[in-house]
Amino acid sequence: MMHDETLLKIRRLLDNTEIQPVEKLHSVLRLAAYHRAWLIANTLVHTGGLAVRAGPFKGMVLPSRVAEGCFVPKLLGCYEAELHPVLEHIRQRAYPNVVNIGCAEGYYAVGLARLMPRSRVWAYDTDEKARATCARVAEENGVGDRIVLGGAFAHDDFEQFTAGETVVIVDIEGAELNLLDPETAPVIKGLDIQVEMHNSFEVAFNRDFIARFEETHEIQRILPAERDISAYSELREFEHLDQLLAFWEFRRGPNPWLFMTAR
Repeated sequence: MMHDETLLKIRRLLDNTEIQPVEKLHSVLRLAAYHRAWLIANTLVHTGGLAVRAGPFKGMVLPSRVAEGCFVPKLLGCYEAELHPVLEHIRQRAYPNVVNIGCAEGYYAVGLARLMPRSRVWAYDTDEKARATCARVAEENGVGDRIVLGGAFAHDDFEQFTAGETVVIVDIEGAELNLLDPETAPVIKGLDIQVEMHNSFEVAFNRDFIARFEETHEIQRILPAERDISAYSELREFEHLDQLLAFWEFRRGPNPWLFMTAR
């Protein structure tokens, strides 16, 4: 069924005369790659189960399908590996409150709850199905009692969190430029913030956005990096294209991160 659905989508794309050939081929490539990535996921789950293989969240049990984005990098434990030093910093600081805005299926919310047994995690997502999945994953991993779920997060919601005791993790597909505004929500001047920047490098390192926090935060810029295939033994028998697809995080462009620590 999955194969037939993908073929049908590809045929519709190829038959669409309103799409330019280059754009059409690009869309077909993404569809085929997406499909292949899920076949790789099915193989890895069949041979090794749903527990994260490595990284800071090793041992966390994932849902069989994620609410958004890729699956194999999360299963391997290399998803957003550039942020692993930040996660270790968060673990060592042992913030009483972790606020995850854009929690999806709970990869970070549940992962950090497992890493930090004395912390409470506040997980927000506008997608009802994502919140339901996050709640289920939290229960399956034994941290359901320390995760508070919510929907849309507004500027006023920052007021309930205390400076020095809170880290905020933001991944909201471009809406971070509006949400993270110290003029509208002054309390964030005292909060530590990890944010994924979207759309392009121009937007990501926009001087106007960074200027909002230069006086109140130490700002670390984190760029996407390559993965070491040889570090993952489960991939050694895969052909090279499948190895590359195993690390694909379904991004349309390089989305850097900022980790901003309140002074």
